[in-house]
Amino acid sequence: MRAKARTLRRQLLIWLLALLIPLLILGGYNSYFRAYHFSNLAYDRSLFRAALALADQVFVVHGKVLVDLPQKALDLLEYDKDDWIYYRVTDPKGNIVTGEPRLLPPPTLPPPGEHLYYDTMLGDNHVRVVAFSLPLTGTSAKGSALVQVAETKSKRDRLAQEIITTMMLPQLLIVLLAGALVHYGVRRGLAPLERLQRAVEQRSYRDLSAVPYEDAPREVQPLLRAMNDLMKRLRESMGRQQRFTADASHQLRTPLAGLQTQAEMALRETDPAHIRQALERILASAGRVSHLVSQLLALARVEPGSGREIQQQPLDIVQLARDTTAEWVSAALDKHIDLGFETDIPAQQIMGNPLMLHELLANLLDNAIRYSPKGGKITVSTRDSDMHVLLAVEDDGPGIPPEERERIFERFHRLSESTSDGCGLGLAIVKEIAQAHQAEIMVTEGEDGLGTRMVVSIPVLKAGNAV
Repeated sequence: MRAKARTLRRQLLIWLLALLIPLLILGGYNSYFRAYHFSNLAYDRSLFRAALALADQVFVVHGKVLVDLPQKALDLLEYDKDDWIYYRVTDPKGNIVTGEPRLLPPPTLPPPGEHLYYDTMLGDNHVRVVAFSLPLTGTSAKGSALVQVAETKSKRDRLAQEIITTMMLPQLLIVLLAGALVHYGVRRGLAPLERLQRAVEQRSYRDLSAVPYEDAPREVQPLLRAMNDLMKRLRESMGRQQRFTADASHQLRTPLAGLQTQAEMALRETDPAHIRQALERILASAGRVSHLVSQLLALARVEPGSGREIQQQPLDIVQLARDTTAEWVSAALDKHIDLGFETDIPAQQIMGNPLMLHELLANLLDNAIRYSPKGGKITVSTRDSDMHVLLAVEDDGPGIPPEERERIFERFHRLSESTSDGCGLGLAIVKEIAQAHQAEIMVTEGEDGLGTRMVVSIPVLKAGNAV
């Protein structure tokens, strides 16, 4: 079962929210660390003041460090409604003078007169500690005493949470508001697409006219232009098919009606000789209908929009022309026509479809044989000409007037004075095949101004392009 496609609106919202939510999380982390930093900064200063107050009570007697801490001062030092306060004083040798023995010393001792902060554990509690190195200069002791004051982190954590809450609530509201605005903006931005969708849905399947895209978003306009181009090509293809069907039905109607009439006449005959003559006429008409159908099918195969991809390959056009000419020798001899082949190049590679090029030359030869008088002459030739090979068919027939030379490639067009039984499709097929091979067709008079010379100029295969 195929998964349901997601709407463009939903995808846009997901992507936008996917960007906003990480920003909110990053902002939250930043707010948390900043809040914790500033809460630590405020309470660290208070902790250091307590350490200085305790250091003021340190004195030395006979080289021994003592602390004069009255009970009231001790109660004041240890009092805090939110946290537990601990202290410790050690002499220069590390001996505890007073205070909490479980309080650990700092990782590194601060220089004399300096202090540092660090976090550690005291039992099960996380504590923040300030360590102050009290220099004992001017006394009977040498070195520095270490004054430590520690407190648990309850009020620090609470202050950090209050700051985070104060900072995050507006950010969360901004994200929610941004999400709502994005939803509204996406909806408004996609409104032209929805109008376009409704317009396309309301169209008839026969309507292949261009879709107006001037009011569509700029990003969608290339898609609409491509769709309009596709519809134009589809419209042209359907037009060609309709014209082809109309032309084919018109051209087939007359010979089929003639066949029916001839068959009816043959049925009314009783004389065997007359019946044979009627059957011969039917056979000739059937041959013309068969030729017409073959030409129609050939035209359907080669015209643009037929849906068939033309497979091209390297081939020797000289050999193909020689072989195709040989196939038509018998038809030429039936009309006592001298059919020959000439070339000044032994071989020439081109890129082409051998069946289609065979059909091109076959139609040129069929056309020449049909319109040439008995005892005439037809010459097929190949010549080199500036990166092209010239494939020519020349006859000494009645020729084609200059004003008709452009129209002879139209479908079903025949010369007004023509008495041939052709169907008027052969040269139309030649033109389509030539265009499929990027070739050009030229129509001129033959030698001495007699007959017709059809020349197809085909690009040769460049060196290095062979498959």
